[in-house]
Amino acid sequence: MDFTLPSSKSGLFNIAQLTEDGTNWITYKERMLMAIGARGLMRYADGRAVNSDETTKEHEKADETIATETVVEELDKKIDEYYQKDSLVNEFTMILLRGSVNK
Repeated sequence: MDFTLPSSKSGLFNIAQLTEDGTNWITYKERMLMAIGARGLMRYADGRAVNSDETTKEHEKADETIATETVVEELDKKIDEYYQKDSLVNEFTMILLRGSVNK
């Protein structure tokens, strides 16, 4: 199965502007998060990304051992990959729903 990202001209990256009165907030927020996730940037939106200038923090695992930065980075990559695939599935679902509504 091909999980390549659509081009930036895809509907996935077309986000309607937030209206002044905020009536489209739910749609705006979901589309924005899908676009961020599809580009592998969710760690910046959910706070997992850290500035490389900051001192290295130790990450305690469930077994109370300390995870290395390499382990943490690998996990972050897997989480980003999950969000990318999840965003693609959501986009395909929205396209299918729009198609069935327009019939």
